[in-house]
Amino acid sequence: MSLHPLRNWIPFALTYDPADQWILSWIDLQQRRITEPFFDETIQISKWRNLERSPLKSLSDPEFLIAAAQGIPHLKPTAFIFHVSRCGSTLLTQAFCQEEENIVIAEAPLLDEILRANEKDPHLTSEQQEKWFKAALNIMGQQRNFKESSYTIKLDSWHLHFYTLLRSWFPDTPFIFLFRKPEEVLASQEKRRGVHSVPGIISKALLRIDSSVAYLGDFNRYTADVIEQYYLRIIEVYQQGHPLNFFADYGDGVSQMISSFSKITGIKIKDPLKLQNRLAFHSKSPNEPFKGDLPADSRFTYKHLSQAYQQLKELI
Repeated sequence: MSLHPLRNWIPFALTYDPADQWILSWIDLQQRRITEPFFDETIQISKWRNLERSPLKSLSDPEFLIAAAQGIPHLKPTAFIFHVSRCGSTLLTQAFCQEEENIVIAEAPLLDEILRANEKDPHLTSEQQEKWFKAALNIMGQQRNFKESSYTIKLDSWHLHFYTLLRSWFPDTPFIFLFRKPEEVLASQEKRRGVHSVPGIISKALLRIDSSVAYLGDFNRYTADVIEQYYLRIIEVYQQGHPLNFFADYGDGVSQMISSFSKITGIKIKDPLKLQNRLAFHSKSPNEPFKGDLPADSRFTYKHLSQAYQQLKELI
């Protein structure tokens, strides 16, 4: 079997320059599998290895991406994971990425850059975004050892607000929605904040929060409003009743969440002992033993947020 000339090469960043041109950055993974908790961690490791060979950057325009994606052997997505953050999504992807049959892409910045590309170029159409998004997925989901049989994509939390667009692009793919008690989410965010919990990084319009509110450094209140809109979006999705949408609460148990994901996707748990050994360590820090979550206190209780969560729980 002849190997594709771009085997092991993947795109990882999309930028827009002052000349109104989109530039795509590529990297050679060589033989490295993508097993780090986040896609960008794999890229950073590979960057250092690539610099040992050459200081030159590998760049193209997005049209090259589309052409390359048509010929490379790849898998179609098995499932997309949506989440409200700090609700077991990283744990879930880490549970399944260890086996070489499973391709897992966790929060790839490139996918976010494509989904939000019209923030920089308002003339970009959703049809063009769809071509770029699917082409990027094809390259990321390439068959590198030809043992691969599943392909899971974990999105960023704010991609809940891209549900309608993504569902129109992937009508036949399972979407899994993960959530958790709000006090626990906020407690985790205070300990280690994601970009969506810091005002000014993600636009308020995208996060569906009131642009007139001045949070004045109150990060917890800001995050509460963001998470409330996540819950409300999941409620909207649930009410649409798509047969390939599935929902899980972290509070119902990690084992149940993993088992349900396996049944929904058909991805088998080959080595339960290996899985248990991985779960003994922190999902985001594989070398750090997991000590359990700290109990949330009253500082993280917001009435509007609790009401949105309860409304979601009553539905599901």
